[in-house]
Amino acid sequence: MGDLTTSLPQPIVTRRPRLGFFDREAPFGYALVLPAVLYLLVFIAYPFFMSIYMSFTDAQAGNRKWTFIGPANYSKVKSYELSANDFVIATFPTVAEANTFIEKKAEGQQVTDPAAGGRFRASIVIAGKKIPLLEMSNEDDASFNASSILSDLQWKAQKTIGGRYDVVAHSDTPLVIGTYPTRAALKDQERQIVVPSAKRVKANGTGVMQDPNFLLAVKNTFKYTFGTEIIKLMIGVPCALLLNRAFRGRKLLRGLVVIPWVIPIAISAQAWLWILDSTYSVINWFLVHWHILSPQKIINFRGDKDWALLSVILVNVWRGFPFTAIVILAGLTAIPDEILERAKLDGANAFQRFVYIIAPMVRPILMVSLLFSVIFSFTDFNTIWIITKGGPYDQTQVLSTYAYQLGVNAGYLGKGAAVSLFMFPMMALMVFFMLRFLRRETS
Repeated sequence: MGDLTTSLPQPIVTRRPRLGFFDREAPFGYALVLPAVLYLLVFIAYPFFMSIYMSFTDAQAGNRKWTFIGPANYSKVKSYELSANDFVIATFPTVAEANTFIEKKAEGQQVTDPAAGGRFRASIVIAGKKIPLLEMSNEDDASFNASSILSDLQWKAQKTIGGRYDVVAHSDTPLVIGTYPTRAALKDQERQIVVPSAKRVKANGTGVMQDPNFLLAVKNTFKYTFGTEIIKLMIGVPCALLLNRAFRGRKLLRGLVVIPWVIPIAISAQAWLWILDSTYSVINWFLVHWHILSPQKIINFRGDKDWALLSVILVNVWRGFPFTAIVILAGLTAIPDEILERAKLDGANAFQRFVYIIAPMVRPILMVSLLFSVIFSFTDFNTIWIITKGGPYDQTQVLSTYAYQLGVNAGYLGKGAAVSLFMFPMMALMVFFMLRFLRRETS
């Protein structure tokens, strides 16, 4: 028999034509993504990791050589200070008895007696009542602090939760009882010192955690963020409901609402600087001409610490609520009209339709809007820096402006980087919980 393989038909081999670069999907897709990846690496990843490195060094403007100092920029305690305020001197059932006791303060005397362990207990005697205040190892220190409580602090009657009245010795500046090198030494003294009030421990050091302005910036950041978001929702939701209704000029009004959001803050802030000016404020002009305020008592919007924070919140709300309104409006337009019409036929009023139909259907997109808005407000720098620059006296500093103040204006690059990095875990935590809630809503 011959070779059978020679009689079988041979398969025809065809070569597939070589595709060009623009015809191949995978390489072309990578090429399209490459600019975005390079942008993220150069403008986001590199500055982020550079900030982490700088926060562990003594980097300063003009200093070419940076030395690694560990977490000293975050926290470096030199001493611990035990200070106290609002000393509860006595408690009475009525306010009249408390005020009578306060009137006898001028007749009070300070006495110091030996105590156990070679210590000295300082007390005050008023109306025949001996009130122990604190116990210290040094007789002069105990006597001096007790005398300060008696003579220098302001006494006032304060109502308690139980309906009784405390006589409280208060000072705007807490009374410094002692300074100690370690926290263990402070805690040991704190257990022995008799202080009839809440005690406050203050760490003195060079890290940002010991900087009172940093702690103030953290508080202001949360006030600024959540204060603006609450007001934005209160304005944005009704505005979206209004713009969703059919009326003449609706398209024009929708366009006008977006203007505060699209105008650059550097431009709109110039108008707000005039509106909030201490002398030429248009708000003060109206209040004076309506005889609500006198010319001598006009509001210093950017010079008063309380009004300054409210002013920047107002500007942020004016600029940000259109975003919330437009996003919610997009969700409202996605609700089928048949559902609302059926609810009307079933007897549901406007409030019931909003609570049981509109709100549940809009809630996921509302959470997305809130997520982006919280990020914008938490990291906002332009509004506060243009309006107040963190003033007056650092009372409107937030984390972003204080990081710029330390790192750029003062030249402490390492400390400025440390402050800016505190924003990352705080914001990441908020975003995590908001995304978790959003996932639960959409599942």
